[in-house]
Amino acid sequence: MPEKQPILFTFHKIREQGEQGNADAWRAFLNFYGPLYLHLLNVYLPGDGEAGSRLVEGLLAELAANNYERFRGTSRQSERTFLTEVRALLLDLAAGSSAAGAPGEVDGQRVLDLDKLAKIVEGLPLAHQEILFLKMTGYTDATVERMLRIAPRVAEKAFERLPAACSGGQQLEQDRCPWSAEWLGVLREARAAKKENCPEPHQLLRIQDGQVSWYDKEPAEKHVAGCLHCLENWAALREVSYWRRAAEPISAAQVERFMRALPVAAAAPTKPFLKRVFGGS
Repeated sequence: MPEKQPILFTFHKIREQGEQGNADAWRAFLNFYGPLYLHLLNVYLPGDGEAGSRLVEGLLAELAANNYERFRGTSRQSERTFLTEVRALLLDLAAGSSAAGAPGEVDGQRVLDLDKLAKIVEGLPLAHQEILFLKMTGYTDATVERMLRIAPRVAEKAFERLPAACSGGQQLEQDRCPWSAEWLGVLREARAAKKENCPEPHQLLRIQDGQVSWYDKEPAEKHVAGCLHCLENWAALREVSYWRRAAEPISAAQVERFMRALPVAAAAPTKPFLKRVFGGS
């Protein structure tokens, strides 16, 4: 009997077959996107790799619950908008986890909330706002420069606006968020603050890719610079675009561990994943 021909998995094929519970599609999801999400957790929840793995398992369970209801509701339009939506769910789970800890307070007030963040970025050019956003996440200057292709020093004056509790992040030597609970909580509030006139994520992506005219670009960027919901989305698109390419691959053992969080056939593949996807014996 001839061997079944392998499927060449693409983003659209993962979306199509993943919601049907296809095990190979979910292995492709984990091989393609697992490195991105594990790396994000290493930044947002530094120092506890096992907690990150458990959160990825929780993410998969959420996506697969009720016959893949959450997964079915994610974007089909483009890979990067899909990745930001899954990132949002993952960071919501991280914000509610014990690994994030409890938000800090000074004199009974939260160190940072959405109103305080709005005052920090108010009036800054959009390029300075996104640099500030990524620096507050805990990215080093070197990573921000690779991600945005612009030197963070152009926004150096903006760093003076940072609250004392998070200003230490400017001296980091590796990517890690020094105040996970506060920042994850603020990002969750920003994602929930969508307004009726907020542009769709795909429009923001087209602007970042240089696919719109100045006539459409200028008002959209002006909106982003005055809207924390869209600024969070804007920075998230930058983040997933970069780490989709740059994150280190995960091991086959990690993939099979995560597969156990899904309601799919548990049997291990008979051939290595890449050979089954791209062909070969």
